[in-house]
Amino acid sequence: MNCLQNLPRSSVSPLLGFGGNQRDPSSSSLKMLLPIRANDPKLRLVLQAVSDSKSSTDMSVLTYRHELGMNYNFLRPDLICGSCLQTPEDVDKLRKIGVKTIFCLQQDPDLEYFGVDIRSIQAYAKTFTDIEHIRCEIRDFDAFDLRMRLPAVVSTLYKAVKRNGGVTYVHCTAGMGRAPAVALTYMFWVQGYKLMEAHKILMSKRTCFPKLDAIRNATIDILTGLKKKTVTLTLKDKGFSTVEISGLDIGWGQRIPLTLDKRTGFWSLKRELPEGQFEYKYIIDGEWTHNEQEPFTGPNKDGHTNNYAKVVYDPTSVDGATRERLTREDPELLEDERLKLVQFLETCSEAEV
Repeated sequence: MNCLQNLPRSSVSPLLGFGGNQRDPSSSSLKMLLPIRANDPKLRLVLQAVSDSKSSTDMSVLTYRHELGMNYNFLRPDLICGSCLQTPEDVDKLRKIGVKTIFCLQQDPDLEYFGVDIRSIQAYAKTFTDIEHIRCEIRDFDAFDLRMRLPAVVSTLYKAVKRNGGVTYVHCTAGMGRAPAVALTYMFWVQGYKLMEAHKILMSKRTCFPKLDAIRNATIDILTGLKKKTVTLTLKDKGFSTVEISGLDIGWGQRIPLTLDKRTGFWSLKRELPEGQFEYKYIIDGEWTHNEQEPFTGPNKDGHTNNYAKVVYDPTSVDGATRERLTREDPELLEDERLKLVQFLETCSEAEV
């Protein structure tokens, strides 16, 4: 079976820190107190990502203090979700609590931003025979990249757990987005949980914002195949100098320029997209806006109005019925579907970098 990577609050448990103490989730340890300048673009990105995922009343708790060191929560006796390792000594701390696999989802910019020397951590882990460090990158704050990477990443995690046993430590940078999503997907695909049952457990243990739609869509991609259609975005020119879009399948942190056809007077962009709904926004001469001539959402909880493209295949087909069922809020996998997922994970190419 081909791997898809080759196609293209309830009460929250205190965060566990090393040093014998627990962190009170109501304290300032969960406020935005990063050691960076207030006008730092990374800080704005973090705040925007939190805003996109949670209501403004929750923003004060979905934050990360790197200087306080590694923190984590047990989701199950054999599965931990946490923040990033910062020094080789963190490997020793994880070994003491029975961790056999360290599963890192960070990209190089994440590591460079906080000055984490990943190579020294990997080299130190290799000096032991009872722990393995694995790295599978997923782009931060990008639900589409998460969707596309989940099959290969969870396959690598599945094989590592079978190989190493013991406790698995899944982490990204803050342990609030990518790591919870991967841990939740593993519980859903492999450990027999319903999606929202696993989500309830996760949210009772750790303050986080996993992208549930990305998990649902990745599940459907495996079970029905990754089908794509070409979508064309168009905008009538009014003397603009530049027109770009953000969102869609590239995330809100990136942009793609549109091309102006002077003969027709329209800016356009063709993009191949899999099934699903993709929100996006235009950036016209540096100003963010939406196009009223294309489908758009009503104002979301943050007051933003976005355009969207919806890619749908035959809803009356067997695959269409599967997609409709599994995009519900609490999808439940059939026995043969769970078997198909596990077979996929066993045969998918490794995602480790």
